[in-house]
Amino acid sequence: MDALGYIEQYAKNKHADEPNWLQEQINLKIKSVGGLLSKEGAVLLIAGEHGFVLEEIPEEAVVKEKPYAPITEFTELSDASLGLIFDTTDKGSEYRKYPKEPLVVRVLQIYDAKKPQYGFARAETGVRIGDNTYFNFEDKELFVHDGKTYPANLMSTAIQQVREMLLGKSIAIFNWELSKTKKGWRLSSTSYTYFKVIDLGDEPVGEEILDYGEVDIEEIPEELC
Repeated sequence: MDALGYIEQYAKNKHADEPNWLQEQINLKIKSVGGLLSKEGAVLLIAGEHGFVLEEIPEEAVVKEKPYAPITEFTELSDASLGLIFDTTDKGSEYRKYPKEPLVVRVLQIYDAKKPQYGFARAETGVRIGDNTYFNFEDKELFVHDGKTYPANLMSTAIQQVREMLLGKSIAIFNWELSKTKKGWRLSSTSYTYFKVIDLGDEPVGEEILDYGEVDIEEIPEELC
């Protein structure tokens, strides 16, 4: 059974009283990847998030958008600026915060997906968003912690599917994570992350777009490890 057959059967069994459930999930998934994802790609991700095995992959992260102020500028990515974001964010812990406002950046380089050294993500895709700053899009599986269920969200797989279209784009990343590590700041996706492609005109200063295919996995900087 292919991904479409699997998720259609899933919808029939689990959402029989919601005839539009699958189409709504497809629309949400495409939207969560900046509108760049194909319908077939969305079906593949949704099926994977509901148990269909995609090479290694497994409940869909229903993205509920919140009202945000108009996006008018890129996020400052200096150490001091990220520290300010961390210190002024209430949600989270001593070492990990979940900023309310989106991270607004330009995609300069996209690396191949790899298995993370640490954590529970099944795969991650590193994206260079600044001279020495990277964002990690992770494949999050469904998990339960302290009685709360967190949905699956296969952002690494999604990024790889829209890789060529995403390079050079300006995006606003919502529901992201900012962590303190021994190597500095770590920016990554969560079970609820999604992004939008935006147009801010001028690009950030001092940043050069590189061909996404020119860097092998072995050459990925330590910042991504």
